[in-house]
Amino acid sequence: MMELIFGSAFLISYVLLFYNYHLTGRKALVYYALAWFSLSIHFFIPRKSIYAVGLAFFAFLIWLGNIRASEELLCATKYSRELRYFSAVPLAGLIFLFPENLTASFAVLSASIMFSGVYLVSTGNRDLRLMGLLEGIFAVTSFLRGYYFSSQYIALVEALLAFLLAYVSIKTFLDSSFIGEFEVMDVKTELKSGLRMMGSVPPEVLEGALVFSRQKRDLPNWFWVTKVSDEGISPTNLPKILDITVKFMKKASERGKHAVIVIDGLEYLVLENGFSSVIKFLATMRDYALLHNATIVIMGDDSFLDERGRKILRKLLD
Repeated sequence: MMELIFGSAFLISYVLLFYNYHLTGRKALVYYALAWFSLSIHFFIPRKSIYAVGLAFFAFLIWLGNIRASEELLCATKYSRELRYFSAVPLAGLIFLFPENLTASFAVLSASIMFSGVYLVSTGNRDLRLMGLLEGIFAVTSFLRGYYFSSQYIALVEALLAFLLAYVSIKTFLDSSFIGEFEVMDVKTELKSGLRMMGSVPPEVLEGALVFSRQKRDLPNWFWVTKVSDEGISPTNLPKILDITVKFMKKASERGKHAVIVIDGLEYLVLENGFSSVIKFLATMRDYALLHNATIVIMGDDSFLDERGRKILRKLLD
């Protein structure tokens, strides 16, 4: 009976993560969902060998999920792509160490989960850091679970951690994703696709564009960027701004329309996030704009930047 309860907790985590993937489109949630599913099986087939296989695939998937999560939330480290290859370590540990070296095999599997959690902590993102810490605790629990497989207490702690980690993962991606509809209108403009900077934008363009501004207006597709109200978007939530922008571009492209995105308040974003984070954010937006034949307009000027900052920004401008 207890095994059924624990297994159900993992399966519920799987269902919730997969459902939220459909809501948000965040591909990291697919990896996380499959990771929890792989761990649920041993509760229905209670064998140590099944647990070892499930834990190996969990470590493999959680590593890939963490790399993808850091990319989707714009805080990937310099060598994140190369780190993908280390996801094979837990599978190699299972093949070469289990079952002859039981303790060593579980040590390798747990260490893989631990290091993937350390990667999240190293990103500096507050939400990912919490997920990384929980994964570190889960890694210790998984090692004890493999060593004391018959312990119901450790199984309970592991199941509770699974559910907590799933909840934190879902909340992190819901907070950074847009779930809603757009009004995609025709915008009469001769602007070419890419990233541009303009001192002002004509009213007729603003009415049909997707706008992020420090000013609050009751217009379609106008998002208020502010820290003082839950009605707007926090200036530090760059992943959500990017998510809204990309979904708007895709929808406009599907309807054969030219999307225009206006960012009013670049200085505010730089002040809240730092120059390097905003440049990475703008570079990603520019790539999507070129892909979907859209135009991103930075409204204002770059006088608040130093000479080096202006040179870097102007390299991005089309």
